[in-house]
Amino acid sequence: MAHYKKDAASNRDALFGGGGSGGGGSSSRRATAPRVGRPQQQQQQRPSASSSSSTRKSAAAAAITITSRPLPPPTSSLGYGASSDPSVTPGPSSVFNSSARTARNAPIGLLTGQAKISKMAEAEDYRLKAKKAMTRGIFSKPDPISAANFYKRAADAYKQCGENRLERLHRIASGDCQLGQDAYATAAAEYTRAAELAESTEDETLPRKRQECHKLHLDAANAWSQMGERGRAAESTMKAAFGLIMGEDCKQQMNDKALKSVEEAIESFLGDPLNRKRNYRRTGVSAYAAGPSSEPTQQSLELAKQNIITDSYAHETLFKAGTELIKRRHYESALYAHGAGTAALEHEGYATVSLSRAYVSEAILLLAMGDAVAASADFQKVHLQRTAYLSSRECALEEDLIRACDAMDWEALEEARARTGPHRAALANLDPSLRELVGEIRVSGRAKKEKKEVAPTKNAAPAVVAKKPSPPMKPAEEVMQDTDDGFAEMDDIMNQMGLNDDDDNDDDSDDDIDLT
Repeated sequence: MAHYKKDAASNRDALFGGGGSGGGGSSSRRATAPRVGRPQQQQQQRPSASSSSSTRKSAAAAAITITSRPLPPPTSSLGYGASSDPSVTPGPSSVFNSSARTARNAPIGLLTGQAKISKMAEAEDYRLKAKKAMTRGIFSKPDPISAANFYKRAADAYKQCGENRLERLHRIASGDCQLGQDAYATAAAEYTRAAELAESTEDETLPRKRQECHKLHLDAANAWSQMGERGRAAESTMKAAFGLIMGEDCKQQMNDKALKSVEEAIESFLGDPLNRKRNYRRTGVSAYAAGPSSEPTQQSLELAKQNIITDSYAHETLFKAGTELIKRRHYESALYAHGAGTAALEHEGYATVSLSRAYVSEAILLLAMGDAVAASADFQKVHLQRTAYLSSRECALEEDLIRACDAMDWEALEEARARTGPHRAALANLDPSLRELVGEIRVSGRAKKEKKEVAPTKNAAPAVVAKKPSPPMKPAEEVMQDTDDGFAEMDDIMNQMGLNDDDDNDDDSDDDIDLT
């Protein structure tokens, strides 16, 4: 029975955590062991009332060691999912995660003093147990399930101590063990948490952080797809794509690799055969097309309908991706993303406010590209076919913007997009990037940001503008000669056409009428 009790204690330690001993200690040892972080003064006899004040101060100092200190504000621009510099692209977790999820993952406090030392020792103990569980012996074989449990407990302990790098490494190890045992959901959660830690770490260079974030999110997407969670797999794929531009200027255009990854992630939500804006895709080839320029067939349409993502709020991820593309002036790719989101909303079969905003967003992007004809065609053939859209505020805004651009009426365009105009409510409900883009629309041509004139400083020297030399004046005789030559040439042309009326040999006697 002794070996059975020992094995049962080890299993309990693997599932519910042990007392921090190196082996599978019994319950009696855990009961007699002092509690971690408990002040030693509380285990001894209570001091008498006549004890000195120095004893009370030492007890208070010992109690302070187990308290936690508040988390310092992150110095990195990507720390804990929040960006201190708005001009720098944050990590994908900050772009696509909700504020509640970001706050839940951020640690509230970090342990210090003796409590941190004890917790670090406990984490090291879990790591040794995980290593032992994966060791092959004469009468034993590796146990990835127990090892994954120990790695996860070690990562949780390192999280309380603020050791992000050690936590990330143990999360990855736990995810690998879980993935090997077909525990896909747990593996994906571990990979996602490790990717979020890679965003906020300060120990790695920026290219290394981008590579790790991209790889870990792809691993999470692979785990979700093997589990059959296509919605979460598509979201992780989108995060992996935006991990390639983490830390760049938010106004800088994407490189070809990042843009291709983003557009492939967009197609993972909705296939190109169902997207009316599929022709605006700039890179890559659709996974449903037989060639670069082939039109969708009936088989590809049916396949795309089977693989469409119908999860709740899946369109929000597409619209967020479109917002990031608008900031970088990728209007065609942004329209491709908004087209996928609009098609996903139309597939639900409900006329909602989100669908109305999606329609007016497509029109704004087309007008920003200078294509008022396509915007008017979509408005008449697609948008107006929705009865609920006719009475919406977004429909009135779209109609006035398209009418002003068609008529090239600058005053009507300014009135339609004025902050105090009749469409202020519809503009207020749009995304800030789209609202800014409306102000850059021109009656003809592509939207451009107006450059503000920089006022000259007092110490600046006045700029000397070089005047272009005027052409030399011709003499009056040459001007008269050129004029006579021009008239002579016109006379010759008139004579060749038979329209000359200066012939002196014409007989005008035939035109006289004898009235006598």
